[in-house]
Amino acid sequence: MIYLYTLSTLLVFLLLKRMLAPITNPLANPLLWSVVFFIVLFSISRLDFTDYQQANKVFVWLLEPAIVALALPLFQQLQQIRQHLIAVFISCSVGVVVAMSTGVLVAYGFSHNQQLLLSILPKSVTSPIAMAITEQAGGIASLAAAIVIGVGLLGACFGTSVLRWANITNAQAQGLAMGCSAHAIGTAKAAEMGPQQGGFSALALIVSGIITALLAPAFIYFIELAGA
Repeated sequence: MIYLYTLSTLLVFLLLKRMLAPITNPLANPLLWSVVFFIVLFSISRLDFTDYQQANKVFVWLLEPAIVALALPLFQQLQQIRQHLIAVFISCSVGVVVAMSTGVLVAYGFSHNQQLLLSILPKSVTSPIAMAITEQAGGIASLAAAIVIGVGLLGACFGTSVLRWANITNAQAQGLAMGCSAHAIGTAKAAEMGPQQGGFSALALIVSGIITALLAPAFIYFIELAGA
């Protein structure tokens, strides 16, 4: 019975992907509606979410090799990346500082709970990195993962619209913006936009994850200082 959850997760996602493919609305994202479907399902039924979580651990495990697989679009854009390494590093550094600062400051305006602030801190990096940082800092890893997924879904749904609104047409800049702000989910969307967007988004995801890990101790120090 428990393995039916794994099968149902795959079937629901693939079915929604097929159904939503002709729709151009930004909200027509199969991952978003898969999440909504299962939230509603477990809210109105007596199904055991613990069993569902256990059955789908394989997808959690696949997150890490999926990140490693991003080396392929990186390799395809290697020549372009070499030409813009300094710009990439500066862009990602600024993006990480802005993402971490704004997330914590907005949350601090509503609550001074240290665990909450520490869980929000790595909101714009991929789940494995965010959860590791949160656990070491004393935050709530599961909450961090949920926030990361929410941020990624927002980026995937509205990222392209924001880029159009801001008149950002350069493929490399589009990729960097998606990868830095919406991590792996945004990178998947960027790959649909084009090979350059996908490659530079994958690069931004990796570089932003490293920079976040390096800067996190300083941010954690200030959060603890503010709560002292």
